[in-house]
Amino acid sequence: MKQPAPRKASRLASLASATSLLAVVSCYGTLGAVALLSVVGVTVHLNEILMTRIITGVLAVALLGLAYSYRLHRHGGPLLLGLAAAVLLLWVFYGRYSRPLEALGFVGLIAASVWDFRAKHLACPSATREGTSLCP
Repeated sequence: MKQPAPRKASRLASLASATSLLAVVSCYGTLGAVALLSVVGVTVHLNEILMTRIITGVLAVALLGLAYSYRLHRHGGPLLLGLAAAVLLLWVFYGRYSRPLEALGFVGLIAASVWDFRAKHLACPSATREGTSLCP
């Protein structure tokens, strides 16, 4: 079975962390920008349905990145935490909204990404990075 090149694997392995941060920024960053603009007198109307769909899409990509990283380090904790955070966020977005649960979901997603990052680096010592390993 042909293994992907280490450089490509490195980019794919970084997908979970990057998209998790993108999900948080797309939610809270957008709200922060709108709040800042309203302070200076600019009114911006956001389409909440579109924002929810964008964040859901980014969340799905983050989960795919966590699943890919699981293939590298075989530690299920980050993926399970990411799934739990995703379920919580989807409940908040499409079910009953709760600001504390939304924050908890995003914190869980970031914690899963950090845990995943650490698991990758523990599973891939620097000696194997030079070979044809899938490690980033």
